[in-house]
Amino acid sequence: MTEIYLTIFFFILSFKKADSAGCTGSSTIVGVRVDVNTVKSSFEANVANTGFLIPIPDFTVTCCGVVQTIETYFDNAGTTYFQLWRPVGGDNYRLVGNINVTKSTFSAVVVIYNIPVAEQITAQIGDVIGWWSSSTNLVRHRNGTSENNGNLLRLITPQPVTGTIANWSTSAATKADGRTYAVQYILGANLSPSFTNFGSTVNIFNSNATGSIVHTVSVTDSEASDIATLIVTRTDINFFFEFNSINRTISIASVLSGAVGNHLLNFTVSDTCGNTATGTLTIHVANMPPTIHNLQNSTSISEGITTAKLLYTLSVTDPTDQVLCILSNSSVPFNVRQVSGTTNYGIYTNYNPGFNYDTCNSYSLTIVCNDGTDNVTGNYTVYLLRNKAPNITNLEASVSVSTTATTGTVVYIVSATDPESDQLYYNFTCNSSCPFTLFQSGVVQLNQDLSGQTTVAYDLYIYVFDGKSLVGPRTLTIDITDINSAVNIVNLPLGSALSVPENTVLGKAIYQISISDPDVGNNHTYSMTSLSGTGMSYFAINSSSGLVSTSGTVLNFETLNSTSFNFSVTVSDGWSSNTKILSIDVTNVNEAPTFNQALYTISANEASSGTALPDPVYGVTDVDTGETKSYSNDCGNYTGLFNMAPATGLLTFASDYDYDLGTLPTSLLCTVTVTDSGGLTATTSLSIKLNNINDNIPIFVPASYTFFVTYGSATGTTIGTVTATDGDLGTYGTLSYSLDQSSLNTTYFGVTSLTGQLYISSSINSIGIDGSVTFLAVVTDGGGLSTNASVIVKVATTTTVTTTTTETRYKSFIEDGRNIAWLTLSALTIAVIVVVVLWLACDISKHGFPKLKIECCKARARQIMRKRPLPCKKPPVIQFPPQPPPVIPSPPPSPPVEHPPVQPHPPLSPPYVDEPERPSTSFAFWRDKDFGMNLLK
Repeated sequence: MTEIYLTIFFFILSFKKADSAGCTGSSTIVGVRVDVNTVKSSFEANVANTGFLIPIPDFTVTCCGVVQTIETYFDNAGTTYFQLWRPVGGDNYRLVGNINVTKSTFSAVVVIYNIPVAEQITAQIGDVIGWWSSSTNLVRHRNGTSENNGNLLRLITPQPVTGTIANWSTSAATKADGRTYAVQYILGANLSPSFTNFGSTVNIFNSNATGSIVHTVSVTDSEASDIATLIVTRTDINFFFEFNSINRTISIASVLSGAVGNHLLNFTVSDTCGNTATGTLTIHVANMPPTIHNLQNSTSISEGITTAKLLYTLSVTDPTDQVLCILSNSSVPFNVRQVSGTTNYGIYTNYNPGFNYDTCNSYSLTIVCNDGTDNVTGNYTVYLLRNKAPNITNLEASVSVSTTATTGTVVYIVSATDPESDQLYYNFTCNSSCPFTLFQSGVVQLNQDLSGQTTVAYDLYIYVFDGKSLVGPRTLTIDITDINSAVNIVNLPLGSALSVPENTVLGKAIYQISISDPDVGNNHTYSMTSLSGTGMSYFAINSSSGLVSTSGTVLNFETLNSTSFNFSVTVSDGWSSNTKILSIDVTNVNEAPTFNQALYTISANEASSGTALPDPVYGVTDVDTGETKSYSNDCGNYTGLFNMAPATGLLTFASDYDYDLGTLPTSLLCTVTVTDSGGLTATTSLSIKLNNINDNIPIFVPASYTFFVTYGSATGTTIGTVTATDGDLGTYGTLSYSLDQSSLNTTYFGVTSLTGQLYISSSINSIGIDGSVTFLAVVTDGGGLSTNASVIVKVATTTTVTTTTTETRYKSFIEDGRNIAWLTLSALTIAVIVVVVLWLACDISKHGFPKLKIECCKARARQIMRKRPLPCKKPPVIQFPPQPPPVIPSPPPSPPVEHPPVQPHPPLSPPYVDEPERPSTSFAFWRDKDFGMNLLK
């Protein structure tokens, strides 16, 4: 129950904290004052080292303030330590402070204790009143069922000090329900803290080191207990300074270069009751100016200086900032700039400063250095010394150089001196275009080949200058020796361009350069350059012989950007040279066309005459423009099967192409020839695949069928064969037979798909004797084309037993017993008629024509004597009137049996259908010889 009570209590307390954060005035009371004289519980009289905690709403702080007064009701003399406990989680509380109250008299009395300011404790929302006594509990209480529950007593040894955490759970403490203790705390308002050292500006230099502390923030609070818990935070953003909230120090966070000026740092201080105060600290960062360490100073220079000369290097430092130094003087021939490769600044003369001692012989220079904030200055004085002229020591002079001398040969070295050691500058003029160079070192050098020279000598007029004084001219004469006679090309230029056919083989000579040279024995070198682009890719010259030939890339008239080339041909004898122009025109030559592929392939179906075959899309290349191409084909023995269009190379069938004739191939390899307008040809192979198509429908022969089957024939009995033909060869000529018995109620028959042989597949008895059925035989070729034929099957009776292992045949005329009687009677009647006729004939011959009649009778008798059995020719079909079938008892029904089709016998030719067999005993009496002889008697 204690845990539930405390949970509800702190839930209610949280709303109180939200409603009132700070105590106002001095009237906030926590606890209960008991005004009646109530007897203490007996067990408290001798309680020692016991702590009391009253974690109920009346004894819980509801605002943040300062405990200023404690009122209680003491029973006896003694000291009690009144406390504030702060919940820290669960049943654990931390002791916030102790206030000891002592009573010296032994009477019961109300004690009011005003706490000194230095001892006052700051109470926060949720803090709970408690106390501790080392012996007897002095605080009175009232008992009763209506009194407070939840009071806790706990033995605590030794006396707890501020910061002690104790567990007040029921397992560690004793509950004292039904009591109301006479104690109350009067809380006053908690005052705001304040800053104590923000009144004056903090001054520092931008040279102060990073990390150094420039100020420590100091704060205070009128409640002494709050001072240790005050929290100071910084609210501004300034990256030059950082604040340590633990030790409250302000230090430099980064280099203060560029941070010169005032920096305002804003802070907030707050106490445990949420009271706050703000303050601003001003930090002024002052600049540390640069220092020039080596001015004043001076120097002396010659007025003849012409170069940009470093006169003096400045030593300037600044602890934080980069320094820029300039010359403040204007219109003076000096400047200040950084010395190359260093960070130092130097004082320089301008290039060609134009010093004149007589006009100005000294300069006072002011140098200004700035670090971005402050300037510092220094003075530097330059004194001029009057210039002394230089002296050329080895001119006038004369030298010679051979025409065989190479470029770069040193011809002469001019020597000069200057009293002030000024920089000297050499120059010269010449009486004509001189092949020499004079360097600033005084060296005269040959700068071109003299092998073609005809000038015998050169005069060089040489000057020397020290920047102030010019000395000269002094003459140097150079004689040219070993002058060579000029070489000359004698067969160029041509009257017209040299013609060279395209496709000329590489290395073929096309022209010989001829020269003349008065100097016998000179070696000549030939060279050639193209004046029109890529000519040297196609032609070359032999450097020793001067023979021009094709080279590099074979000439192709059709791909050349230009077919005309101009070459500069040069011959040199080592000293002189001669250059002439050689013009070459490339002429066009007819070239054979080419097929892009060695083999083309097309596929076509067999078709009628004139049908076009697919276009092979010949890729023919002919580098000659404007060519007309003509196509022809050669397919060997089969060439006549096709016609080829000469302009396009497309094929058509020359006649009907029917593979089913059996004489035509299904694939051909032909040779196709293309001929250009110049008669040049190219060939390729054309593979033609000719596809057999299903162009014939199968045909039944005959177109319809009638079969007879004996009633009661067994399943599997063969009844006949249907036959069809197809004009197609190969796969499309392969026939497959099937039956369409959809018009019947029962599937009676089956057919062998390959041979067309029909057989009984289920009992036919339901058809009945003399009954018949009609259905369709279907033949389908390998391409899916099909034809139907009507099939009639008639069921007849028989006296013989038909086996299931031979082909079922129909009953012959003789085998029918009903025909024997009348057949015998008919035969006897015919025999009598014949005898009578013969007798009459003989009688007539005796009386009317005696001899002739006798001979006739004899001849007739001999014919009868030679009578043989009837030949094996089929007798005509004799139609008899239908006879009623004999009564045959019906066999008992038996379950249908699946029989495999009987292997067919070879079909009779013609089929043994609709033709009764000849009786095996017909008219045998004619064979009786005696019977014939008797007739002659």
